[in-house]
Amino acid sequence: MPIIIDEDKHIHGKNLRDYAQRQRGSKKAIFSSLMEAYEEYRDRISAVADISVEGVYELVSALNQYRKCSIPIFDDLSNAGQQALGYTIMEEFFYLLFSKKIEQMNLTHGNLFIGKGNSYVSLSFTPESFSDVFYNPRAYIHTKDQDFVMGASVEIQVTADGDPETTLTVIPVVAIECKTYLERNMLDSCAATASRLKNAMPYCIYIVASEYMKMSDAAPELTDIDEVYILCKAKNSDRERKKRLGEPPYDIDAELIIDLFNRVNKHLNSIWWNPENAVERGKIINRPD
Repeated sequence: MPIIIDEDKHIHGKNLRDYAQRQRGSKKAIFSSLMEAYEEYRDRISAVADISVEGVYELVSALNQYRKCSIPIFDDLSNAGQQALGYTIMEEFFYLLFSKKIEQMNLTHGNLFIGKGNSYVSLSFTPESFSDVFYNPRAYIHTKDQDFVMGASVEIQVTADGDPETTLTVIPVVAIECKTYLERNMLDSCAATASRLKNAMPYCIYIVASEYMKMSDAAPELTDIDEVYILCKAKNSDRERKKRLGEPPYDIDAELIIDLFNRVNKHLNSIWWNPENAVERGKIINRPD
């Protein structure tokens, strides 16, 4: 059963369409042309049916073709960051990529969540008084916005003497943070998020996918981040140099996308916790790589 693609999850396409509709004159013509390029990109993505290595290569080829014509235009905008155009390309790409993976797995769960969203990180209670604990414990579900998350939508209900308190959230299984460039304070923020997510869901894998590197001293291996990818294999200073020279942006490296995809694929097909077979294995925890 094919997965139903939710157009609202195409965060880049939605932002691009909204921005293009607000333009006038020559800028309107530029963005009308860019919308055509985006639709061609989406058509190429849709045409890939088999998520094999060759299929992923085709997806990344389509991505890089679209980036070549779109990124220079976005970089010329005075308020590019506020328009949420350039950096949402990768957010949407991971949605497109893993939607195909879910389709391939033939998952039909009604509570499957995939795309940009809020995932569960913790639960706290803030009752007004001792007597209120029994009637209104005031449960608060803490969530964290993720550029890409895959997991299960769940309804958490806390029941005391009063009315039930119900909150919808997502149990994260895979979370990917997308960055145009990665600097030290961003890495520290990602490390804190990874720690909170894994405290809530120990079997969530947390990946940082940045296009460029903008830091020299860091120790991501000492954090709860599972992997940090520099998808263009370049520094942010290289990116800025290309912008000044009017050259096209660096391509996203297909081998890195394949590595990321395989890491997620292995996680989705692993048994995360099976203590019944501990003696047979000789390992009790046996966390997947």
